[in-house]
Amino acid sequence: MAFLLRKRTLLIIFFASIFLLSVYMMFSGNLPKVVYEKNPISNDSEKAISQTQLTQKNDPEMAKKGNQSDFFIDYKLERDRLRSQEADYLRELINNANASSESRDQAQKDLIALSQRVEKEMMVENLIKAKGFEDAVIFVSNDNANVVIKASGLLPKQIAQITDIVTKATNIPIDKITIIERK
Repeated sequence: MAFLLRKRTLLIIFFASIFLLSVYMMFSGNLPKVVYEKNPISNDSEKAISQTQLTQKNDPEMAKKGNQSDFFIDYKLERDRLRSQEADYLRELINNANASSESRDQAQKDLIALSQRVEKEMMVENLIKAKGFEDAVIFVSNDNANVVIKASGLLPKQIAQITDIVTKATNIPIDKITIIERK
């Protein structure tokens, strides 16, 4: 009887340790790191920021407003302006009678991809706001996503919420998502 009791105890300890080890391995390394940067690294964001800086240099009154205004609003306005210019260029190429059929087909594909990317970004930004964050901007490239969140000190639960939204909406894996906090 004592031998049977010891055998059960050893089995319970063994299975409990396997369970704890599997839980540890499941959660270790799956959350993305929160990157603290002043300026997010992205071609779109660099264009938008440089355009805003150029505008502010040429118009001193705009510079005063720009210093007081919000990064998120400025960036979204500049991003929309640049995207509409890109879409106009693609539409001109599609409607150009002198353009080859290959270039028109490629322009149509690029215009569709641009509109899908804009739709995904808007959806993710709105879903993040719906989770209670004040504001968010997302930069989606081919296989990466950079998310700038207006927050200070994100909790692991909040990081998990953001990455869950981004992965579900864009199909980008967790290890390709960067979250940047900005006040």
